[in-house]
Amino acid sequence: MFDLVSTPERLPEWNVSVERAARRVPGEPVQLGTRAIFTGRLLGQPLESETEVVQFEPPLRMVTQAIRGPRLRTTFDLQEGAQGTLVKVEVSGDVPGGALGARLAEGFLRRELAVSLERLRGACEA
Repeated sequence: MFDLVSTPERLPEWNVSVERAARRVPGEPVQLGTRAIFTGRLLGQPLESETEVVQFEPPLRMVTQAIRGPRLRTTFDLQEGAQGTLVKVEVSGDVPGGALGARLAEGFLRRELAVSLERLRGACEA
């Protein structure tokens, strides 16, 4: 599962917000400092984002920080258990629109994240 979560080119398989993704340096192994460029939609608007891996501890943890686009920090923690892999995802950062924008974005992001995680589970079970 860690490979599916940490390989930028595989994000469109399960992340509903991402239409295309590629490493800044094609073929570079994913590791601390790796950058990726994503295109997709957020809050119904087209966007392009660039992220950098700021923590990388396979197969348990990866943290990315957006350096262009919405300033989101995303943490993936994976833990193997008796019934499979438990995935914990935290997303934090700044969105436009102040407190109201943050409240609207949080609800939207929660729904999209729930759908994405369900797709991730399906991709892992397939």
